Amino acid sequence: MSPLSLLICFLTYFSVCNGYASAVPLDGELPNGHFEESPHPSNLKKTVIIGKYSLPKWEISGLVEYVKGGAQPGGFFFNVPRGVHAVRLGNEASISQNVNVSPSSVYSLTFGATRTCAQDEVLTVSVPGQSTDLSLQTVFSSNGGDTYAWAFKAMSNVVKITLHNPGVQEDPACGPLLDAIAIKQMLPFNYTRGTIS
Repeated sequence: MSPLSLLICFLTYFSVCNGYASAVPLDGELPNGHFEESPHPSNLKKTVIIGKYSLPKWEISGLVEYVKGGAQPGGFFFNVPRGVHAVRLGNEASISQNVNVSPSSVYSLTFGATRTCAQDEVLTVSVPGQSTDLSLQTVFSSNGGDTYAWAFKAMSNVVKITLHNPGVQEDPACGPLLDAIAIKQMLPFNYTRGTIS
C-alpha cells in the first residue's frame, strides 16, 4: 500500500471516529461535581467561600460553605456519603454552572442532597425557563444522604444549571448540603408497532 493510500485511510478512519465521538450522549459528573477541587485558601473565610468564581468550575451567589464531612463546630455532624467535601447553601444562596447540551434533547440532572437541620428545607433546581422546588426530606438510609433527579428539555446549545436555597430559615446555619452532581442525556424511546398482550 502506498504512503498516500495509508494517509487517506488514516484520515478517513480519524474523521469517522471523530464523528462517532461527537455523537456520544452527555453522561457523567459535572466538572467538579463532587467538589473535591477546593477553593484557594485565600478565598475561604473558615468554611465560607469568598468570591463569585472562587469555587472551581462553579459560580456562586450568597452564603455558600465548603465543608468536609464529619464533626463540625457547634455540634453538627455532616455526613458526605459520596466523597470527602460538599457545599452547603445558606439562605438565598445558589451555585450554578453552564453546560453544553443539544437543543431539544432531554437531560436528567442527579445529585446528592442532605438536610442539615430539622427545619423544612427546599431546593430550587432550574435551567432558563424551567424550574422546580424539591422538598428535602429526613433520610434514614445507612449512608446519610439521598439522591434526587430532575429532568429538563434543553432549549439552546448551553444551559445554566442552578441549584438555589430559596428558604429563609430561623437558623442561618441551616441549609442543604449538596454533592455528586451529574447529568445524563436521555436518549429518545424507540416505539415498535404491535399489539400489547
